[in-house]
This record gives sequence, structure tokens and C-alpha cells, in this order.
Amino acid sequence: MLNRRYTLQIHIAGIFFSVVSVLSIILIVLSYQNSKALNQELAEERTRQNAEQVKLAFQKLTLPVLTAIDSLAVSKYGRQLHASNDKQWLSTINAVMENNPDVLSVYVGYPSEESAFVRSTKPTFMRHQFSTPDNSHLMVDINNSNGLQVRSYYDEKLNFISVDTDSINYKPTTRPWYKAAPESGKIHITDPYFYFFIQRMGITLSRQLPDNDGVIAADITLASLSSFLNSLIDSEDTQLMLLDDSRKIFAHTGFLPDASSGRSQKEHLQALSASPLNNLYKTDDWQKTSLNVEHKGETWMLSLARITFGGERGLWLAKAIPERQLIGSAIEARNNQIFISFLGLILGTAMVLVASARIATPLKKLGEATKRIRQFDFSTVSKVKSNVVEVKELSESISMMSDTISGFLDTLHRVSHSTNFDSLLTDIVLHCQQTTDADYVLMWTNSAKDRDILELTAQYPSTTCGSNIHLEKLLSASTRVQADLSNQNFVSFTPSMAEQGTGNLPSSLHHAWLLRLNNRDGDCIGYVMVGFNRPVSAKQEEKLPFIRQFLGFASLIKENWDRVVAQKHLFKSFIEMMASAIDTKSPYTGGHCQRVPELTFMLADAVNKDTTYFPDFTLNEQSREALYFAAWLHDCGKVTTPEYVVDKATKLETIYNRIHEVRTRFEVLKRDKEIQYWKKRAEGESQQELDVWLKKELEALDDDFAFIAKSNVGAEFMDEQSVTRLNIISQRTWYRTIDDTLGLSWEEESRRKQMPSRALPCKEQVLSDDLYHHIPWLDQQKETFENWAFSLAIPELQYNRGELYNLSIQRGTLTEEERFIINDHIIQTINMLEKLPYPKHLERVPEIAGGHHEKLDGKGYPYGLDESNLSIDARIMSVADIFEALTASDRPYKKAKTLSEALKILAFMAKDRHIDPKLYKIFIEQKVYLQYADAFLPASQRDNVDEAALLAIIKPAQKTQPKTVSEA
Repeated sequence: MLNRRYTLQIHIAGIFFSVVSVLSIILIVLSYQNSKALNQELAEERTRQNAEQVKLAFQKLTLPVLTAIDSLAVSKYGRQLHASNDKQWLSTINAVMENNPDVLSVYVGYPSEESAFVRSTKPTFMRHQFSTPDNSHLMVDINNSNGLQVRSYYDEKLNFISVDTDSINYKPTTRPWYKAAPESGKIHITDPYFYFFIQRMGITLSRQLPDNDGVIAADITLASLSSFLNSLIDSEDTQLMLLDDSRKIFAHTGFLPDASSGRSQKEHLQALSASPLNNLYKTDDWQKTSLNVEHKGETWMLSLARITFGGERGLWLAKAIPERQLIGSAIEARNNQIFISFLGLILGTAMVLVASARIATPLKKLGEATKRIRQFDFSTVSKVKSNVVEVKELSESISMMSDTISGFLDTLHRVSHSTNFDSLLTDIVLHCQQTTDADYVLMWTNSAKDRDILELTAQYPSTTCGSNIHLEKLLSASTRVQADLSNQNFVSFTPSMAEQGTGNLPSSLHHAWLLRLNNRDGDCIGYVMVGFNRPVSAKQEEKLPFIRQFLGFASLIKENWDRVVAQKHLFKSFIEMMASAIDTKSPYTGGHCQRVPELTFMLADAVNKDTTYFPDFTLNEQSREALYFAAWLHDCGKVTTPEYVVDKATKLETIYNRIHEVRTRFEVLKRDKEIQYWKKRAEGESQQELDVWLKKELEALDDDFAFIAKSNVGAEFMDEQSVTRLNIISQRTWYRTIDDTLGLSWEEESRRKQMPSRALPCKEQVLSDDLYHHIPWLDQQKETFENWAFSLAIPELQYNRGELYNLSIQRGTLTEEERFIINDHIIQTINMLEKLPYPKHLERVPEIAGGHHEKLDGKGYPYGLDESNLSIDARIMSVADIFEALTASDRPYKKAKTLSEALKILAFMAKDRHIDPKLYKIFIEQKVYLQYADAFLPASQRDNVDEAALLAIIKPAQKTQPKTVSEA
């Protein structure tokens, strides 16, 4: 939902709906809360009023009785025990009980333990409790101190009915009502308590008689208070309860058992647990309060109010009312407000939808127009009509933006498909002219050779004579133009007569914009002049900011192009420097890494032109660049190859030619023969015989050394007979008298220690293959052989410097180990080139450079690729590398071949599928060899070439068809 998009019409309506809804909700909630709070305050006030009403009712109940008690106390009634049976006093007491039905009895007690009780038997429960006659209205008990009780009954008219006597042990002075009567003569009101005999809750009022002659008291039931509480309830669910300070319940609205049923206070409390008022009752510290509680899934409001009677004594009124009844009017008002707000919201939203449609519809059309612009469809973009000023201006801006972007993208399209910098700048100049409708636009940029010189790079129209505008002279002569260009990088000016008179500007120029092109470093790299032969309109002036921004793009192109060219030039120079360093490393191979690229491109250009043998081969700018780098770096791995291996001209050569050591040994042998000759002469042997012997021995030594020296050159094949003779010659011995471990490097000394030491003088062979001649691979070199992916076989040793071993090489001057070192240069080339980060079009450089020693028959190295896996670029390099090596005149180990000899060798290699026969044909047919020979070979090597004979070598022989009978 959060990612969905909605129309402007929906947004406006939604905002209106949301704002009005939030305001309505806030107002409804505030109104509801205020109503609820007001009702709660009214309920609390009602509780306080109820408390006052209860207080007034209680006072109304007790006040007449208090007056009557006071009157009776000071009258003669209290001084006579039998006054209760006096009709006059009985009439007075009856009047009190008639006026106050809750007064059940009036009685008096004396210190003599005598007492008199006047009880109303009018209530049924009293007649039933005391078993009085049915017409009994009053009952009078006279209790004598001797325990005799005389009970008299009177009817409603106070006529005597009957009398009963009984014995009773009743002592008034021990009763609480007697003891509680204050000595001051004030009336004491007891806490409500349960009248056991009548099973009612009530209170007792007591007062001492004058002179403390006794106590007069009256019992009052609280039944009228319970009835009064029922009149105070707000609803049928309202609960009211009266309690004293000791938490005794003595009146309620009927939600607890009635006292007349004989229920005790304990049972009241058990029943109270089902009432919400139990939450108030269980509170430890009672105080006036109002709170809401949850009871049986419903919220109740509880109130507790204090009823005082002037002193410390008082009552508590507890009230519980359901919240639904308390705030019923608030809920009804809230529901009405919700309905009215919803109705207004719907009507308002509908009106806003209609009004917003007049804004949204044109914007929707503009949105469709921008969508088409986003899809690069500028053909159907048009202005949208609207009475809204902002929408109208937006429509005009979008239309203008469409035209501008369309033209800009056209230019970008031409720029992105242009690989020629000059044509690219011409496209930029053209777009400037089309945008501004100028008469001509010219661009000058810094010269690649000298950045202080400006060159006219592009102009439009092409017929404009840009050479007639001398920008450098204009800039040096016009101080105002210089000042404006320095401050804001552009100037809009009308040429003065003086400026046109100098010839720096054409006479037809009416107005011009001159803008400076800056690179990101703030350096000036060129200028653009937009010229008008007529006054410039306001619409054309509006294009100036766009032209300034657009030419910033041109500045970036110029800067990036310069950097690309500089980086390419730097990279090419670095590669050529590296190739030159490799050639310089060995003076005998100097020029190889520089001549191979030349010959490679001579052959590649010929193949590119060919449509017969390689019709699918193309040599574009990118593939040419890849081939260029591969050709120049094809032997970069030779930087790891020791030059004494590369330049090894003789078999015994390492850093120097060890044939000199062998010759010295033969010189020693010859001296030994001469010494032996003179010793024998001294011993008296025949001089003639000794002369013959010495001559023969010396000639044999000279002959043996001559054979060794000839073998060392490696010009001829060493057959088994020659190898056998070398072994025989090697058996010649001479005596060494000097320790051969002296003056050695630590590395050579460690190899020498592998051989057992011998006492001097010791016999040495003239040619030897010793352990110290074996140079093993280093540990780090062995690690590179673990995942060997190349076809080259790895020799057991890194070098074998054995003299007899090296002289026994059958072909050339290289041992198996040295040939591996030589061939390893291509592996090092691949490893080095694969570590370089290439752009996509150069990713094949390692494959092209590393494949020039592969053969079509799969017997080349380093991977042993065959024709199916060998690219044409690698095949071209293979031909170029071989032909250059054959014709090179700077190799010490071979003589340079003539043109015909080299081409013949190539022909046989093509026949044996060591090189591509089709490339060889192109090499011959398009005379690539002559092009190379004219450039690099001396006249002595450029002999006559029989092209037909060479091509005939690679053609398969035609099988002779058997003659038919008719032909025979």
C-alpha cells in the first residue's frame, strides 16, 4: 500500500478527507471527553448532594426525638418510675412515636436499678416479637429493683388492655446506653447497631436526668433512612450504602440482605463482595474520592462522601453507578456528531473531487506528456490548455523542455556514435547553431602540440570563413572582452567599429556570444563564438543559459578526450619502452620486440583486406588496439629469462664461455707431457723416441681439444659416435693441487659440499659431470608447478651445468633445462599479462600474446592449442615471430636466413601445420614479406623468391587417377 501511487485528484480529496476527519475526530473526542468529565463532575456533585440529603434526613429523624428527650428529661416524667403508666405522660410519649414512626421505645433507668420502658407495638414485627395482643398500640414495662417486671398493654386510644408480670434480671446501670450518657446533660447518640430482639438496625439516644438521678433514652430504627436512600438512586442499577467510621453497614438500597431477615454484619460483607462498592470498602484509608473500576466486564464510577454532624462522629455515603448510565447522554451526543461529521465529510469530499478534477485533468495530460518524454517520444508532446496560471506555465515549460531535450539527445546520439573527435566537436557546434538559430558558430581548442596555441577545430556552416576571425588578436586587443571572460566565462557583445575596423571580426557581424571552455581544473581549453548577422531576439537570448551548460558538456568531452589520448599515449609509450628494454637487455636480440609488431600489422592489414581466406576477420579500432598491445608485449616474459640463456652461443657458455677452463686443462695436460718428456730424458731414455712420443701426445691433445671446441659451437648434429668420443676424451685426467672450495659464493659452496672431500693432490677428469653442476628448483618455484596448466614438461633440475652433459647436446647449444627456461618466457608473459586490469576490448591481449608459440596441429606450447582453439590474431603473431627470428641478423647462435630461405622454412612449417597455410598464402600473395624486407632487411638478404614454388610446397599432392580401358 505504501508504494502505490495515486492521482492528484485523489491526493487533494485524500488530504481534505484526512484533515476534516482528523479535526472531526478531535472535536468529537474532545466533546465526548468534556461531556464525560462534566457528567462525572455532576455525578460527584450529586453524591455530595445525596450526602447532604442523608444528613438532613438523619437530622430530621433525630432532631424531634432529641427535643422530646430533652423535654422529658427536665419534666416530672423522669422522676417518677410509674409515670409511664400515667395516661398524660403516656399520651405525650405516644405523640412523639406517632410523629416519628422510627422511634420504637422511650425508657428511663435509675441508679436504684429500676427502669421503665414504653414501646410502640404498632409495627407488626414488634407485636410479633413481644407477643402482644392484636390491638396493642403501646407496651409499658416497669422493672423493679427486686426483679419484678409489670408489663401493661394499651390500645390506640391509650385504653388499658391487660397486664402481665414476670421476673427479670435487668440492671440499667450496666447497659451501654446508661453508661454513655454524658454527665454534662448532653444527649449521646450511639453508633448504629443491630437490635437483636427486633432484628433491626438502629441507634440509641441517651441523656442524664437532672442531678444525675437517672438516664432517659430512646431507640430509633434506621428503616426510614434505607427508604430515603432508595429515593436518591439515579437508576435501577445505582447502589447506595451508609456506613459508620467502624465500617458497619446500617443502610443500603437493597443490593444487600435486609436486616429484618436476621442477617449479620458478616453476611453483609460476604454479599458486598458481589458489588462494585466492595472496591471502596476494602480501601485502607477512607477519604472523599471518586474513581472508575471494572466490575464483571463493566465500568462503574464509585464515589465516597463524608457526612458529618458537627463533631468527630459522622457517616460515609458510598455510591456506585454504571458508566454507561452516567455518560449515556455523552455517548448519544457523540454518535450524533459522528453521523453529522460523516455526512458532511462525504458531501465535502465529493465537492473537492469535482473541484480538483479541473486541476488534475490538465496535470494528468502533462503527466502523459512527461511519460512520453521519459520514453524519448517527443513527436506527440503538445501544450495543455488550463485556466490555472501555474498549470499553464508548467505546460509551456514542458513543451520547451521537450524541444530542448530532443535536440540535446540528437546531439548526444551523434556524439555517442562518434569515434572521431573532430566530427564529434562538429556535431556540438551544429547543435549550438540549431538551438540558437545563429548565422555561424565556431570553436577553437588548444593545440595538442602546444596548449598556448588556439586552433580552429570546428565551424558551422562549413562555408564560414573562420580564418577571417582572428580570435587571439581580438582577445589581446579588446580589454572589455577579456574582462567579461575573466569574470563570468562568457561575453555577449556588439562589435564596435574599431574592432571591426582592425579586421579581427567580419564586417557583417551584428552581435556575438563568446564563451570560454574550461576543464574541471578551471584551465581554459578553448573558445566558442556564436555569431548573429542580425539583432538577437528575446527567444534567442533565452537559449544562452542552455548553450553555456551545453558547452560545459563540450568542455568535459574535450578534457576527457585529451586525457584518454594522453593515457593511451602513456600506456603505448610504456609498452614500447618495456619492449625496448627487453631488446636492450640482450644486444643479440635487439629490435625483435619492435620489429614483430611492425610485421604483425603488415600481415593483419593484409588479412583484413582479404575476402577469400578470412572473410569474417575485421580489424577495427578496438581489435587493432588489442593486437597492438599483444604484439608489443608478446615477449614481456623475457624480463625473467637470464640473458646468458637467451644469448647462449656455445654449449659450455653460462655467464661466460667455459671452453676456456677446458682449454686451460688441456694446456696443463700438455705441460704435464712435456715435464714427463724431460723427466724421461733425464733418466737417459732415447731422445729420438721421446721426440716422436711427445709430438704424438701433443697432437692427440690438440686434436681432442679441437673436437671439444667444435662440439661446443653446436653447429653440427652430435651423433652417437661423437658422444662416445666425448666420453673417451673425458677420461683424461689431471692433478689438482689447490682446494677448489676457496673463493666460492655461499650458494656454490653449499653445492660443492654435497661431494666428498678429497686429499690433495687429487686426480680430476678433463671433462666432468659432478653433483655441484646440478642446480635444483627453489621452493617458491616448485609451488608454481603444483597446479601446472601448461603443456611444457618440467625438467627435474633448474640447470644442469655438467660439462660432458652440455657438450653432448645433439642439436643447438641449449640443454633440456635451458630450453624450458627459454620456453618459460611465454608462460611468464601470460602470467604477467593476466594480472593487468583490462577494458573489455583488451581482455584478449593475454590470449593473443600467449599464443604465438602454438601450432595448428596442437603440438605447440604453452597450452598445446589446436586449430579449433587458436585465434586468427595469435596465428598472425606466430607467423610474424617466426619470420622475424629467421631473418634477424643479430642472433649469436645462428646465421641470418635470406628471404628465400626463410620463406621456404615457413612453407614447410605451413605444410606441417605448424603455422596457418592460409596466412602463409596471404603472406606470399599480397607480398607482405617484400614490404617487411624493404623496411628491415639489408640488401644482402633480399634475394630472388620463387613464389609459385613456395606455394606449391603447401599444396597437397594431386593423386594420379587410374586410366580407364578406353583411355588405354
